[in-house]
Amino acid sequence: MLGAVIVENFKLLLFGPVVVGVIAFGIASALPKWYTSTAYLSLDEAGARAADSFMRSTPVLDKVLAKLNTPLEAKAHHKSLDGVRRIIVAPGEIQTASKLFRLEYSDRDPRAAQKINSLFIDAWLDSTKPAPEKRRAIEAEIDRRELQSKSISQLVDRLQKDAPSLVTQSQQGELATPIMNLIEKRDQNAEALITLRSSLNGISPDVVFGPPDLPVEASWPQKAIITILAAVVSALLLLVFVILRRSWFARENTPA
Repeated sequence: MLGAVIVENFKLLLFGPVVVGVIAFGIASALPKWYTSTAYLSLDEAGARAADSFMRSTPVLDKVLAKLNTPLEAKAHHKSLDGVRRIIVAPGEIQTASKLFRLEYSDRDPRAAQKINSLFIDAWLDSTKPAPEKRRAIEAEIDRRELQSKSISQLVDRLQKDAPSLVTQSQQGELATPIMNLIEKRDQNAEALITLRSSLNGISPDVVFGPPDLPVEASWPQKAIITILAAVVSALLLLVFVILRRSWFARENTPA
């Protein structure tokens, strides 16, 4: 039955989707084009979620809008900025195990898409730096540890220099243990200082594996996909229509 229906309505089922596809292509061509700038971030899933949260925050959005000379009091601008930005896992990566994510921003102007994507990155990195009060506390801790490290180094140097003249050879082995403990403490201080100094700068710009690019081709509308989908959907609808029409005629022509 289906084969007969298709044969009887072959022209309609063939040319109908073609006409719909052509119309869909024309409409898609007339729609405003959007361009997507892409940047790659070397982050794990937790880091990507944190970055996304920072970029959704009011302080970061305000910084981006300030660079664009947009009134900060306009809440709609916040929504419009964040509505066309997203962080997704890079192609070929698995969400939970990925170390590479993609930051995308879309705009009708490709250069604006690239610029705003860069502004988001700059504002996000800047927002990870400690606040003034916390910064002062970190700097004070750095000063304390630097002084402690200097004192330990001076003590170790003096012990190593004076040990042979202060103790007998049998006691030098006993003195080696506290010297090693002091050296270990000094090394721990050095590692802590590296971490503290890094925290003053927030997240390193090195996490930006690939800076925002300048899109060349429109990311939307995708005319080919729209045309194919429109043609396929119209073909299915036309097939359902002719089957129902045949069934209706058959029922109407059946003797009571």
